[in-house]
Amino acid sequence: MQFLWRTRVLFAILCVMGTTQPPLKERAAITNWCANDNYTHAITLNTDRELTLPRLRSICSTFCHRLDKRVLRVRNLSGIPVESRTRAIFFPENLETNAHLHGLADFAHALQTLGSEGLLKMEVRFAWMAATRGAGSVHLESAPDRGWAEYSTKGFDGTYFLAADFHPQ
Repeated sequence: MQFLWRTRVLFAILCVMGTTQPPLKERAAITNWCANDNYTHAITLNTDRELTLPRLRSICSTFCHRLDKRVLRVRNLSGIPVESRTRAIFFPENLETNAHLHGLADFAHALQTLGSEGLLKMEVRFAWMAATRGAGSVHLESAPDRGWAEYSTKGFDGTYFLAADFHPQ
């Protein structure tokens, strides 16, 4: 339930600010929200190629889906509660040259299931390589600070992906 509340808070922030505030204030609000939402990891997912926004979104969706299936060790995610799934926000950047995603993720449940940071990094890398068909790279750091939230949103133009958007309903 708390997961859905967090998503609604972000949606409310963006709906209110998107029409009434300048982009810098909108970026400041989303940065503040990200910095204070208890994310456990900072993540960069690089594709090493130029992509359209819909294609990058599709790759991100595949990544979230594959990661959840591998971490939870299930074939079908439809019966898995949202609280057990990946909770993350991704910000696309440089689509026309080297499309990549900066983001913040809550991998607390995955860490609890897998048992170590090393296994988590391995599963994240495997899921990303499968989603990109072998291209790209992954950078994952634990305990992100406000600086990472600011860095992640440096190219913020109102576009973001929530992992929850990719969960089957």
